[in-house]
Amino acid sequence: MMVDTQIPAERTTVLIVGGSVVGASAALFLAARGITPVLVEKHRAVSTRLRAKLFYPRTMEAYRSVGADQDVYAVQHRLPPADHAAVVTSLTGPELRRWQLPAAEDSGDVSPCPSAFVKQADLEEVVRAHARAAGAELRLGHRFLELRQRDDRVVAKVLDAEGEPYFVQADYLLAADGNGSAIREGLGIGRSGSEVVSHVMEIGFTADLRRALDGRRLAMAWTDAPERAFISWSTARDHGTVSVTYDPAVTDPTTAFDAARCRQVVSRALGLPASRFTITGSRPWHMGGWVADSYRAGRVFLLGDAVHVTPPTGGFGANTGIQDAWNLTSKLVSVLRGDADPRLLDDYEPERGAVGRLTVEQALLRLSDRAGAAVEERPLLSEAAVAGGYRYRMPGDVPADPGTAVADEPGRWRGEPGTRLPHLPLTGGDGGSTLDLVRDGRYLLLAGAEGHPWARAARGLDPQGAFLDVALLPRQASSGPARPADACGIGDHGALLVRPDHVIAWRATDATPDATALLTDATRRALGKGF
Repeated sequence: MMVDTQIPAERTTVLIVGGSVVGASAALFLAARGITPVLVEKHRAVSTRLRAKLFYPRTMEAYRSVGADQDVYAVQHRLPPADHAAVVTSLTGPELRRWQLPAAEDSGDVSPCPSAFVKQADLEEVVRAHARAAGAELRLGHRFLELRQRDDRVVAKVLDAEGEPYFVQADYLLAADGNGSAIREGLGIGRSGSEVVSHVMEIGFTADLRRALDGRRLAMAWTDAPERAFISWSTARDHGTVSVTYDPAVTDPTTAFDAARCRQVVSRALGLPASRFTITGSRPWHMGGWVADSYRAGRVFLLGDAVHVTPPTGGFGANTGIQDAWNLTSKLVSVLRGDADPRLLDDYEPERGAVGRLTVEQALLRLSDRAGAAVEERPLLSEAAVAGGYRYRMPGDVPADPGTAVADEPGRWRGEPGTRLPHLPLTGGDGGSTLDLVRDGRYLLLAGAEGHPWARAARGLDPQGAFLDVALLPRQASSGPARPADACGIGDHGALLVRPDHVIAWRATDATPDATALLTDATRRALGKGF
């Protein structure tokens, strides 16, 4: 990609390309911590297409940390409950099987945040509003064209909303420009996995589905064989899509799905006559399951669909992208504040790459199972484990044993480095959580009730609390585990070092006379300085 770097360019710390849910979340996570990015997005408004509809607890924890979670829940609370799925003869016909979506299960023992059931467009509006309020500059209708990297910066050429070109210099560029990412392609980064898992025809319709749903808490439905149509609808229940698979070897979608065929497909799926709905369009697309071969090229980082694409089974795609943004922006904030060495950014790819591969694998296993195909001999993990129970490799970890879990049920972890800090209710009954002790992009030294030597060591490292907060766990909890320190695997005399993204970077299970030396070494490693 070539840019004339002799032309004057405006300057920013972080340029984000792509303003859908992942890019907008990255902008919010940065701006809420004092790093004001510039975001460019080619579309002027949020897409009205039906996309993600559920956001898991770990995603909502990230929004909680920047004050956006309650506005998301407020959207959900204005809507009819929709937290089940079903296999049906048609949407108005008998149900053959119904189940509660795993994301709707009570997660109060492991998270302060329930899942949110809202359409992606509504969540994007909330996230964009919070990002703007925090100071992020969102330039909608601005189209990224090309970039050039130098040792100390990235220069991007952009077209503004009137079609006039301009240039932006940034310390770092975050590419959240979707599965057809022009930035990924321009950098020559390949993909590994299945580019095409199945071919799908998506048919849009408008209809009043309130009577068809008849008060049922359904969020989505499938029809039974032979067509196996997938039916999805808006939270307002006034429009939706019916999706069916086809074999391109025997079916030309441009001719096979004419207006009459589209009406037939939708009519059968909904169980409604054509007079009760209107077809709004159709489009063929192919479902894929792949991960990019690299998450980074110099000062350019890929995230979201630009770096991994998952089948919709499990609802992991948007959540995984938001967690990419949560991980990466936490590192960027530490680097840009001067607290961490830029080498800390080298951990983004191995951490999120492992999670991306796991997530795509699990979504593909679910797709095979739902289609009645033979499922490979790999463990099918729960949705909670995939979306919230993964474990990162930490600097200095020995290679994992082949049988070591990459992910597990969130409630089974006990403060192991690389896992998320366990949620434990704080005293006072106000809904507070240990996760709330991690604030404003700083690290946290969390010690047991008798962990005063660790607290003193932390204050010696950072007397002003510029990058490291300190807290002691109570000896007993008012609710939940009887001994909070035990739930964190440390006992009353141990300590955890927790990253800004809630991940445990290091653990000491007991007291030691070398508290200062050990914590100094652990902190340097956590900040990318221990090399």
